[in-house]
Amino acid sequence: MGVAASASRNMPASTAQPAKSWLYRLGSWAALHPLKIISGWLVLLACATLSAGYFTSHLTSNSNVVTGSGSQQAAQLIGQKFPGAPSETDFVVLHSGPLTAGSAPFRRAVSAAISRYEHASSRIMGVSSPYAAPQQLISPDRHTALIPVSLSGGDEQLQREAGPLEKAAEALSTQQVSVYFTGSSPLAAADASQEAADLGRAESIGLPVAAIVLLIAFGSLIAAAIPLVLGVLAVLSAFGALGVVSLFTPLDAFVQTAVSMIGIALGIDYSLFIVTRFREELALTADGTRPGRAAAVGRTMATAGQAVLFTGGLVVVALACLWLVRSPSIHSMAMGMIAAVVVMMILALTLLPAILGLLGPRINRFALPWARRSLTHPDPEHSAWARLAATVMRHPVAITAIGTLALGALLLPVSGLRYGLDLGASEVASSPAGQGYTLVSESFAPGLTGPISVTVSRDRGRLTGAQVTAVSRFTVATAANGRVTRVTSARSQDGTTSLITVWPRYAADSTQTASLVGQLRGAAQDGAVAAGLTVHVGGMPAQVVDIEHENSRATPLVIGAVLAATLVLLFFVFRSVVLPFKAVLANLLTSGSAFGLAVLVFQDGHGAGLLGVSRTGFIQVIVPLFAFALVFGLSMDYEVFLMSRIREEWDLSGDNRRAVQYGITRTGSVITAAAAIMVVVFASFIFARNTEIKQLGFMLAFAVLIDATVVRLLLVPALMRIMGAANWWLPRWASRARPAPRVFPRRPSDARS
Repeated sequence: MGVAASASRNMPASTAQPAKSWLYRLGSWAALHPLKIISGWLVLLACATLSAGYFTSHLTSNSNVVTGSGSQQAAQLIGQKFPGAPSETDFVVLHSGPLTAGSAPFRRAVSAAISRYEHASSRIMGVSSPYAAPQQLISPDRHTALIPVSLSGGDEQLQREAGPLEKAAEALSTQQVSVYFTGSSPLAAADASQEAADLGRAESIGLPVAAIVLLIAFGSLIAAAIPLVLGVLAVLSAFGALGVVSLFTPLDAFVQTAVSMIGIALGIDYSLFIVTRFREELALTADGTRPGRAAAVGRTMATAGQAVLFTGGLVVVALACLWLVRSPSIHSMAMGMIAAVVVMMILALTLLPAILGLLGPRINRFALPWARRSLTHPDPEHSAWARLAATVMRHPVAITAIGTLALGALLLPVSGLRYGLDLGASEVASSPAGQGYTLVSESFAPGLTGPISVTVSRDRGRLTGAQVTAVSRFTVATAANGRVTRVTSARSQDGTTSLITVWPRYAADSTQTASLVGQLRGAAQDGAVAAGLTVHVGGMPAQVVDIEHENSRATPLVIGAVLAATLVLLFFVFRSVVLPFKAVLANLLTSGSAFGLAVLVFQDGHGAGLLGVSRTGFIQVIVPLFAFALVFGLSMDYEVFLMSRIREEWDLSGDNRRAVQYGITRTGSVITAAAAIMVVVFASFIFARNTEIKQLGFMLAFAVLIDATVVRLLLVPALMRIMGAANWWLPRWASRARPAPRVFPRRPSDARS
């Protein structure tokens, strides 16, 4: 077998007869008809450009609704029983250093503001004067006053209104009195604007550095430009697709950043894999005609294209598991990232082969001076990666022990992981809404912009006298709570429901307010059971508590679903029992190590200053779930790309050591380049102000760095060397149940005669 395999490697590529899978046929057809494919994509991109504008202009922020939660049920009951109640109460904040609220100029400013806001928007239901309730609406030092503005509408509508209402406040400002408009929706709109600014900053850092890495990796301008262009097109196309989705469901502002992050990274990653393989196939092709180039593209798509299709599918499956979290906001984020992955896969399987077929050997044009020799005479068998592979094969036990201990040490801090939720007020402190919120927090109470809503209802009939008395006792007890500044109550017209509004002393996302929500739920429920009432506690503070509880409930389900789906898919693709478990364990080490580093830096503050980040004391509640799903999917890029080359050699020679060494030699440079680009793209988001984006970028960057170096190029090959032929063990029943798939076709140059 060894002699035959050795002889086959010396055969010219033209004698090979690769299996013409559907990907081979698709790739070769696209290469033969590039103008048709490119023209079709130009039309689609033109439509996507128009649709993308709608997507970016209709994003919402700070939606922490949990389906079926107490806070959602409270909101639904308020909508049913109190149809005239405002959806939200925001504030016009007037502040003056030299003037007090009783001075004539200050009073004129208040009067002008009330007159302006009474007709500022059709969403405004009412405007109140601070002088009507001076104890609640004028600060103790009398230098700050609040004008409550009641509004109706959904999150998206109110956040769109926030901009014009903020401009109205700016126009009312004078040299003596500063005027701001703040509240839940203005802060959310400011957060969405900040995320857009963070995205622009990250792209301005990540894309140029990625271009440099690509140029170094490919050694020619043309080859380096292709992955970068595909990455940008993937983001634009995904935005266009989500513009259509936005017509039917609101999307969170975080989606824009997540799609850009994943679209650019995967676009470059997948293109890098395919372009690298195409250059190999092109170098082995003796036939330089157009059909010969098309055959090279077909072989590329049947190998690297197949790997891209499978890894993309794994990312989609991992992200789809996030639907187990009962949160529309998380569903929209997952939907956005899935759209980015699917669009990139379609681009890689259609547009990219058309471009490769059009370019052919010209893909190596404009080569860098020092790269010309390696492009014309590639010699991977004598590269640094070949030497690394030989070292790993000689010392597998030592490398396995050292790698496992190192990653295990990074995994330890995960045991102290603490979840939290920062709604982002501090991140937009410099915005008008943020400045107004700061004045409210300092002069009144941070919780004034995020009240708690408690509904007490009876299923049938009006509240009885005893039940009304129970509600009154609860209201009085709540007002006496030291964490509460004010309490009001109202009863529905049909007399079946009471609405108690509680203004907490502390911010909606603080631990003190979360504790208050728990106290209210406990006290209200105890009294309600005795009185035969149903109680729901809602409002923004309750939503924060509910999303944290939902995260705790859903995390084990999501992790279990991702692991199970990955094991099943890898089993059918690798046709091995051992390799799927090895891949899953390696990915768990990767994810855990990245999470451990995030705990050390963000939660505990170790090295935070060196990275230019702040100690938060916790990890944003939704970040680990997203990071886990993405890391598990993205890590499979390198796993499948490496395993595809190892499997090719194993099928040819049956020599496990030779197969593993060959896989590292052939993929080491590509995996390193792809990882370097992903790390750059993800790390550029660490410079964002938004805590979620910052932490997610950090986790993904370090996960990819660890996975592509310690795990994929050292630990996994060492383990495979130790396990030997056991890597490929498959029970007879599994082998008989399904014929062997052609997922990893033989290399054309290695085909047997």
